[in-house]
Amino acid sequence: MAEPNTMRKDRDANTADIAGLLSQRTRYRGTDIDGPTLAPEGLWVRGKELNTLIGSVPFEAAVWHLWFQRLPTPSELLAMSVRMQELADCYLLSSRGPEVAAQMGRLGVDMVFATAAGLMCGVESSIERANADGSRPVTADHDFDLLLACLVASPYLMRAALGLAAANVEPAPSHARRVWSLARSTDNAVGLDRGVVAIDALLTAWHAGFGYITPTVLVPRCAIGTGVTLPQAVAAGLMASGPKHVGAALEAMNWLRGLPDDDAGIDAQVDAQFNSPGRLLFGFGHPLFVSDPRPPHLRTLLGASGFEGRHLRQFDVVCRRAKAVKGLNPNIDFVTAASLLDAGISNPQWGVGIALCARIVAMAAHAVERRARPAFGVSSAVARRLLAAVPVGWL
Repeated sequence: MAEPNTMRKDRDANTADIAGLLSQRTRYRGTDIDGPTLAPEGLWVRGKELNTLIGSVPFEAAVWHLWFQRLPTPSELLAMSVRMQELADCYLLSSRGPEVAAQMGRLGVDMVFATAAGLMCGVESSIERANADGSRPVTADHDFDLLLACLVASPYLMRAALGLAAANVEPAPSHARRVWSLARSTDNAVGLDRGVVAIDALLTAWHAGFGYITPTVLVPRCAIGTGVTLPQAVAAGLMASGPKHVGAALEAMNWLRGLPDDDAGIDAQVDAQFNSPGRLLFGFGHPLFVSDPRPPHLRTLLGASGFEGRHLRQFDVVCRRAKAVKGLNPNIDFVTAASLLDAGISNPQWGVGIALCARIVAMAAHAVERRARPAFGVSSAVARRLLAAVPVGWL
């Protein structure tokens, strides 16, 4: 029996709507902010390859570039750093967030999830207090000010969730210095300058690049469509992290700490991981890339800056063995784990924490971009036609 003309016309109209939705003119796949490429493999942020930013500009400049689509002037960069310190000071004075995070931590809640709860208590109040004290935002963009407030709050909340006393960092000329000072738990031979260089590079490496295909960015985009505040959307992004996304650095830190120093012993440990059913070599392989472009760039950068330690030397040996035996390349989690340990950050929870202290930038930017669209991404009329066209059993 021939298909009725009316049914064919409806089907054609639905197909046209879907094609129009999927072919929106965006710089990357569905977004103007950032996205990956596969040939060659790379990560891009506002038209710049991520590796060209890592180590060449401070983390704050990378944040400005992502938000405003250009690098900041020296005066803008200085004003941004000053504002972040002001917000940090005011946050500790006016917010109950650290208290909430600490209480949840005592109840056994995971550090990241306790941080998410704390983030919803008092971020806005730190801005109000800073402004009342005579400070002024760097720009008239209130969302950017909220982003900065979330950024500076996050390491304090993580520290509180781990049961450590609140502490201010004076002075903190950079976010990397603030994070390193709050996270560091052991003395080390790296020194302040080299430690901050390493943390700054890691923050930039983690801040953006994959568009909205990662859960920690996709979830804030979904959440903002329901009308929540920007800090709530960021908190939702934190809640979207787990062992299979962002969490591998934690496992890698635990594993690295138990490795011997000799090459043969390290090779034996790598082989044992590969030969044991159900065991993984955390920090290797990638769901999208054959070779994550960030680890080799970071390793070269850290070596050139004089940042070397026991765990980065272990990193080199493990990478050689994994490549030789299984053809596997390291991902950002493994180089993060080795770098943090050599920077004197021994608590493996910070393997996740450092990543999220940076990824907040992409979470906020994507939430704001998504907020400018209809609540469900398209108008009601288009949504109805799309629903009719979705195959049964698609999800």
